[in-house]
Amino acid sequence: MKIAMLHGPRDLRIEDLTLDTENLEDDQIWVETEITGFKIGTDRGNYEGAEQVPGAPDFPRWVGDSNLGVVRGVGSKVTKFAVGDRVVSRHPHQSAYVARDSESIVHVPDGVAAEDAVFAHLYALSMHCYTKAFFAPGETVAVVGLGVLGLGAVALGPLFGARVVGLGNSSVRLDMARQMGAHEALL
Repeated sequence: MKIAMLHGPRDLRIEDLTLDTENLEDDQIWVETEITGFKIGTDRGNYEGAEQVPGAPDFPRWVGDSNLGVVRGVGSKVTKFAVGDRVVSRHPHQSAYVARDSESIVHVPDGVAAEDAVFAHLYALSMHCYTKAFFAPGETVAVVGLGVLGLGAVALGPLFGARVVGLGNSSVRLDMARQMGAHEALL
């Protein structure tokens, strides 16, 4: 399988790694990647070698955490997934992976486009902001930064009953925030 690995700032290499798909353990799932999602802030920061990328380990390190794929094999005790299921996970940018049934892997409903579903994990991060902040319906929420995660928070705001104000540094992103449900979008 292939995986994107950063060996230092701007030193991205696509590497071949061996993936044993013939001997899956009882609780393992083999997934082949269909599409992977990039976050313009975090992934770019990792690529450029930013010092303060949340959770970034030392080099070399894998990149990404939003992966959509198709299940190609399952261990003998896996019951929630079957060969052919489309799933989304927080695995890095790689062509295939083996994961445990208990990890954050979820089914992609029929009819949902891969380009939309791949962002499910990122939207879950945006949703976490509402729950962690003890948000109550009817409150106003300021979303600072309108990258992928920020736009996710904007889109989810009305579903939580929030009045959303998007704050960004790009007129294009402000327009996107308005289209996604922001009541106001300020530069």
